[in-house]
Amino acid sequence: MMIPAHVLAGVACIHLGRLVAREKPIWIWLGIFFAFLSHAILDALAIFTYHDGSPSGSLYSQFVFWFWLVVGISTIYWALRKDRRYGFGILAALSYDLWDHWFLRIIACAPDGFPNGCMNNYAYEHLHLHHLEWLILDTVFTGVQRHYGDEAYFIVELLFVGLLCLLIWKLQKHVPLPNTQISS
Repeated sequence: MMIPAHVLAGVACIHLGRLVAREKPIWIWLGIFFAFLSHAILDALAIFTYHDGSPSGSLYSQFVFWFWLVVGISTIYWALRKDRRYGFGILAALSYDLWDHWFLRIIACAPDGFPNGCMNNYAYEHLHLHHLEWLILDTVFTGVQRHYGDEAYFIVELLFVGLLCLLIWKLQKHVPLPNTQISS
C-alpha cells in the first residue's frame, strides 16, 4: 500500500497547499511541505494495514507486493500526466523512503562493493527521516496493536487508498490548481 498511498497523499497535499495559502504564490511550497510530513503520518497509520508485501515471501505476500507496485507506478503515471506539479508532492511524499532506504544504504554499501545482505541493513540510522514516524508511533500510538502481516488488513489498505482517491477527486473539484501548469 505504501507507494500508492504516498503518491496519492503527495497529490492531495499539493491541493491542500493551495487551499491553505488561498491565492498566495507560496501554495506549491506549502503543498510540498505537507507532502513531506504526510509520509510520517501515513507510515504511522500503516500499523492498521497488512503492510507485509514482499517479492520473495508467501504467494499472498508476493501478490500484495506486485499489486501495489503496479498500482503505485500507474498512479505516478496518471498524476504526472494530469499535472506535472503533482511530481513535487509525490517526490516529497516519497523522500523518506528514497533517503533512508536507498540513498543512505547505497552510501553504506558502496565502499564494500555491496556485499550480500547489505541493502537490508539500517545504515546511518541517526540520519533517517523516519524518526518523525517513530515519534508519532511512540507518542500517539503507544500500546496500539500493530497489524503488519495480518492478511485480513489488506482490505484496510484498499479502503485507505480508495479514501485518498475520493479526497483527491473532491480537492480537484473544489480547489483546482491554477491553469499555469507545466505541460508535457
